[in-house]
Amino acid sequence: MFEPQAMTKVIIAGSKDHMNIAIDAMHKHDVVHIADFVDEDEDFKIGKPHASITKLSQRAVSLRSIASYLSIKGKEDIPNKYPEGAISDTIDEKTQRLDFEVTQVTDSISEIESRIKDISDKKRLLEPLKSFDLPLDLYGGYRSLAVFVGTLKGSPTINDITSDYELEALPYGRGQAIALFVPREFEDDVLKRLQEQSYAALPLPEMEGTPRDILVDLDATLTELESEKHKSEEDLADLRQKYIEYILASDEYLSIETQKAEAPLRFATTKNAFIVEGWVPTKDLELVQRDMDSATNGHVIVAVDTSDDADVDKVPIALSNPMPSRPLEVLVKAFSLPKYNEIDPTTFMTFLYPFLFGLMLGDIGYGVVVIALAILVTRRIKSQGVRALAIVGLYAGVFSIIFGFIFNEFFGVELFGHKGLLTFVSAYPAIPRLDNVLTLLIVTLMIGVIMLTLGFVLGFVNEYRQHGLKHAVFAKVSWICMLWGGVLVIALILPPLTTGSGIQLSAGLIGGLAVAVVGFVMLIMGEGVIGIVELPGLLSNVLSYSRLLSIGISSAGIALAVNRLSDALFFSKGGVFIILGVLMLIVGHAVNTTLGILDSGLQALRLHYVEFFTKFYRGGGIKYKPFGFRRKYTEEK
Repeated sequence: MFEPQAMTKVIIAGSKDHMNIAIDAMHKHDVVHIADFVDEDEDFKIGKPHASITKLSQRAVSLRSIASYLSIKGKEDIPNKYPEGAISDTIDEKTQRLDFEVTQVTDSISEIESRIKDISDKKRLLEPLKSFDLPLDLYGGYRSLAVFVGTLKGSPTINDITSDYELEALPYGRGQAIALFVPREFEDDVLKRLQEQSYAALPLPEMEGTPRDILVDLDATLTELESEKHKSEEDLADLRQKYIEYILASDEYLSIETQKAEAPLRFATTKNAFIVEGWVPTKDLELVQRDMDSATNGHVIVAVDTSDDADVDKVPIALSNPMPSRPLEVLVKAFSLPKYNEIDPTTFMTFLYPFLFGLMLGDIGYGVVVIALAILVTRRIKSQGVRALAIVGLYAGVFSIIFGFIFNEFFGVELFGHKGLLTFVSAYPAIPRLDNVLTLLIVTLMIGVIMLTLGFVLGFVNEYRQHGLKHAVFAKVSWICMLWGGVLVIALILPPLTTGSGIQLSAGLIGGLAVAVVGFVMLIMGEGVIGIVELPGLLSNVLSYSRLLSIGISSAGIALAVNRLSDALFFSKGGVFIILGVLMLIVGHAVNTTLGILDSGLQALRLHYVEFFTKFYRGGGIKYKPFGFRRKYTEEK
């Protein structure tokens, strides 16, 4: 629970004749994390992939191309799993037939889309001329006349160039569509004049009839093509429905076989043998050994390797937490996986993160909204990461409600008491945030002291495991002494300083100073003079927890402002203004809830990552990636 899953280093070795059987056995259990072999020498070489890899890759490319055409994403569900044998025996023949059927339909759709595009282009060119009565073939083909057909801003002014011209012009868009006929000798001058008016020529298609008649024919053809395209798309949808289960299962089968075929690239090999170095969860070691021995008749062994126990940096990390803590793993992984000999902070975050979040949000109404949103997300979204965050939000919402009862806040209004919504509970022992700022400031700082202490204690355990008792004492106990010695000294001298009564030398003050000095001496002994540089950070870490109060006070203040403004501006006036007041309450509290969730979530995370984790947690662990495949569409023979 507080440590990553126990791992055992293994060496799997045997004859090359049994390598494929060994690969199948490892893959089936999906527990062996293979350490890639990279250091070739005269004796050991990196293995070669299985001869089937080229064919498998070709099949996969072909099948995934078909899946793309059929809009199959690989995330769909199917009612039953395919047996591997049903795929391997027919995959070539069935994929070829499927490829032929899909290609026929997609080629037809491509041809139709090409014709639709061609017609659309023609319509676009003819649209400006649809009110012109001149047949299309008369807009060109003259020896003595130059014809300008297009659009321009304003009317063409060419009387100073020539008065011998014919012009058809109609409004189009922000300008005009024109058909201008001029003698050939004036072509260049006229073109220059038109270009000054943003003339855009229309390259007319070679068609017969007036633009209006041609557009009618094109529209009819376009409707027919759209119908043909719709029919082809329906055929494609039928093919998808018919073959989706086969495609999903076959793609998974090919992925598995490709993974197995490429596995030797991770092995060390000689002419006749292979060696695999890796890690197995200790609880699965006996099963892997027994199954490998049975599958290969003793020709491949799985031996425990103890030669590299000290190199914990190479041990893959699989987190092992109870069910309620697993959603918090996403936050730990976002920071970094723990090293093998480090304490996993997930279990501590299970309580601390929602606790800090709830302390900041601290409102019954907002907490209910957070819980409702979390439940909605878990039911509507399939992403495991998002669902995990939603469950974390559910925990946070519960703590928000708990602190809401403590602060007696319900959307910024007192819930209980003679001024509350529920007046039948007249004597309610609440701690209103806006009336107890100093008390809550002290509470939040003490939360910081306690969390930092916990961090140093966990750091002591990690240092003891990694470097021994002496280093652990100097590295972590020193900080605990300075932290608590400093807290005691401040607690004893601050009241006299604020009242001006003078500081009295007491046993507690002397003890606090002594503890802090002892801690300082241990710090110098352990870390040297460089440790002094880190001393201001201890105070800033404690003060950083005051954000727990500031975020909470700002949220409560905004809620109070929304309530009072809606009452003063709308509710007090009655009538239709009540509706506006309700709208203001909904919008105001929705915005405040959103800000509260974001601020509380991010600040609680920051207090973990920056203030808490840095006292004991380095991370940098290697993710456990077992050799295998989690089947969704296929089942083994």
